[in-house]
Amino acid sequence: MDFPSHFGLTFTPTIHTHAEGPTLPENNKPSSSFVVVVTGAGKGLGYHISLAYARAGATGICITSRTQSDLDALSKELRSINPKIDVLAEACDASNPDAVKSLAETVARKFSGQLDVVIANAGVISKYITHGSDNKTDEQTNRRLPVGIIEDDDFKRVIDINLLGSYYVAKYFTPALLSKANPSTLRAYIVITSMAAHAAQSSFVPVAYNMSKLANIRMAEHMHNDHSQDGLLAFAVHPGAVLTPQTEFHSTKEGDSWDALLTDDIGLCGGFLTWLTKERREWLSGRYLAAAWDVDELETMQSEIMEHDKLKFTMVV
Repeated sequence: MDFPSHFGLTFTPTIHTHAEGPTLPENNKPSSSFVVVVTGAGKGLGYHISLAYARAGATGICITSRTQSDLDALSKELRSINPKIDVLAEACDASNPDAVKSLAETVARKFSGQLDVVIANAGVISKYITHGSDNKTDEQTNRRLPVGIIEDDDFKRVIDINLLGSYYVAKYFTPALLSKANPSTLRAYIVITSMAAHAAQSSFVPVAYNMSKLANIRMAEHMHNDHSQDGLLAFAVHPGAVLTPQTEFHSTKEGDSWDALLTDDIGLCGGFLTWLTKERREWLSGRYLAAAWDVDELETMQSEIMEHDKLKFTMVV
């Protein structure tokens, strides 16, 4: 499937489908104690991002989702990977501001004010529309994502979770990241966005998802502009085209556009994030990044990125 160059899928000459070399979590071990928060950790990307930080040697991790049983299963796996990791598993609805505020307070108490990375990962896509008979085979064949404003009756839920949820995480965890009581020298906020933010065709991606992911990117830029002088790093990261519980039913038949697109390994993003947060990378703060990019090649582009202020959304005039 071909995409315009401004989607940035081939921003680096080399593109990866799985974590390797410098993005292997085991190659990005922190030099001291390290605490990370991952929302939407119960399944899919959040689950595997959490595993990546356990492999990298994080000393503390807070995992959240709306389903406690999912968190219990993840907690067990995290401890099997890294027996020394201190796990805080808290059920939390990221679209509920009071719940997120309480979570931030709990994390501060649990880890004595230390907080290195917060990853706002919780997200959903609009519910499918189905047409045809009650036969399950026919239902799957005729299932599709909503197209256009009129069809998307799930618009509010998507905005509430993807946009407002990431905003609440930013609002209530940024003070903790910037607190003078926080011994971290990293202080990074990461929101998981999508290459779908570039697509203004609702036949490819529902309007609510596109708008929420586009807004996520701008919010990271705002956070950098407003708080970088205080030490905050803010990144918007496309995790790759990954088969997850959110995307596994996009394809209705073998070989269609979604079947051909969702080929990246689910661990790709977690590995990239452990590289991104191994040290302070101010030159990437406030920008859109893709987990599939080659990080060695990306580092050689540092001057070019900064000089031309690349990897930000601007209007063509």
